[in-house]
Amino acid sequence: MYQAKFTSDAKDTIRALPKNIRNSLRKKLETIVCINPETCAEELTGPLTGFRSYHYEDYRVIYKVFPEMKQIAVVGVGKKDASRHAEIYKHLENLAAAGKLADNVLGNLRMIRSN
Repeated sequence: MYQAKFTSDAKDTIRALPKNIRNSLRKKLETIVCINPETCAEELTGPLTGFRSYHYEDYRVIYKVFPEMKQIAVVGVGKKDASRHAEIYKHLENLAAAGKLADNVLGNLRMIRSN
């Protein structure tokens, strides 16, 4: 089983969700994503290559898998929208372009190694 770590952005977004969504999303992460993170979600491309997107109801959870450490780094959670490209993807692509997405993941790795 994998352990999930969340960037500060992802934590803030999850905390802002309604309690019932937050709880059910947590349960799905524990029972599906943390069990088999590489096959339960679609692989992303472009600036988000190496990340995966798990869809649950009206939300997307974006994360990177570190199989050698049995960890996943959750970098974003966003509501699905009607357009082809969700706001969460745009936000993460902007972070990636600025080099901040890698910094967030690196911060998660440091947190994992210190535990």
